[in-house]
Amino acid sequence: VLSTEELKDVDEAFQYGLDTDGFVMDPEKEKKVLRKIDLMILPMMCILMTCQLMDKSTNSYASIVGLRTDLKMTSQEYSWVASSFYLGYLVFEYPANMLIQRFPLSKTLAFAVVSWGVIICCHGACHSSATFLLCRTLLGIFESFMDPSYMIMTSQWYRKEEQYIRCGIWLGLQGFGTMLGSGIAYGFYLHKASYHFAPWRLLYIVTGVITIFFGVISFFHVPDIPAKAWFLDEEEKKYVVERIRLNRTGFGNKKFKLDQFKEAMLDPCIYLFFFYMVGYGITNGSIGNFGSILLKEQFHFPTGQSLLMNMIGSGIDIIFPLAFALLNHYYIPSRLGVGIIINVLIFIGLCMLAFAPENPVKLVGFYLSYLTTASWACMSSVVSSNIGGHTKKITANTAFLVGFCVGNMIGPQAYLGSEAPVYI
Repeated sequence: VLSTEELKDVDEAFQYGLDTDGFVMDPEKEKKVLRKIDLMILPMMCILMTCQLMDKSTNSYASIVGLRTDLKMTSQEYSWVASSFYLGYLVFEYPANMLIQRFPLSKTLAFAVVSWGVIICCHGACHSSATFLLCRTLLGIFESFMDPSYMIMTSQWYRKEEQYIRCGIWLGLQGFGTMLGSGIAYGFYLHKASYHFAPWRLLYIVTGVITIFFGVISFFHVPDIPAKAWFLDEEEKKYVVERIRLNRTGFGNKKFKLDQFKEAMLDPCIYLFFFYMVGYGITNGSIGNFGSILLKEQFHFPTGQSLLMNMIGSGIDIIFPLAFALLNHYYIPSRLGVGIIINVLIFIGLCMLAFAPENPVKLVGFYLSYLTTASWACMSSVVSSNIGGHTKKITANTAFLVGFCVGNMIGPQAYLGSEAPVYI
């Protein structure tokens, strides 16, 4: 028997676990419950991730359809446009994790999504580099809620062995965001004579409105914890609780626990997650913000074609995270082993991009660098499934994503105007 004070320390799944103690699951019924979760939760996760990447990648498209010219940006200022997003992300990452722990998860995330949608719209009203940099920093602050929320949600809804594939799906299908963003940018560029506004301004306004729309839907659609899911009946909720009991990671706890924070700070694996993501972020931040510029200035594609060529990278984002997750599921049981394969391919691609003498070979290397999304999916599943204790989990998530921010801040700074258009 626990006292009221002791109950504050236990996971939110504890009370639900008492109600299901001794409950025996039918495997066929469990499969039906899993299908229902996939149908109701996974599509919304994919849609919001699509919005996130679409909004982040708008810079890359806007940069070649008038943004840098209209705002009179120097090469160094454009590099800081890319880095300022991750500066906001970095500064607010731990506060965002704490707010996710303290308040209802899905409602907090929905508020952040709607807020960053409004900020994206504000990008289209900027008339100087300074105001644009401010908008990018604010965008980073509100987008910092997204990734830790999804890492926690994945651990709440899915068994450990199911998580890598789901991470591969919701991270991979964000490729539709870059595909949609490049398509919208191409449409505005193609018909720019028909509008009173610059194409890049319209791009930010339209993508922002799309984000606000889906943020509002997610507020009402996604439950804060699985045991309160509106689309599950009472028996199905028991299945959800029993499935997650086997993970031994629970649903979360609203109380900050200093002992778990100290344990996280002394765990060497968490520091390895940090340095891993620094490496990931350097590549992601540089290619993500300078990709369209490389296609136009180094590979000499016309502006419209450069926008469309981004869609090839989007297709890689969509296909390969899930493909490597399936490789892990069926052939290579070690997620870290799969991660090594992915990173070897990325490193080969970067060497081809930097040092190959012919442009076709460089272009293959350029697209190999898009496998970074598959790398992210692999490692995020490791973090979400291997760490118990909610305070320790959010601390690990923070370290993971702070590394991501640091790398993404460094990456664009490596693109020096004096090295244009090759940037070795």
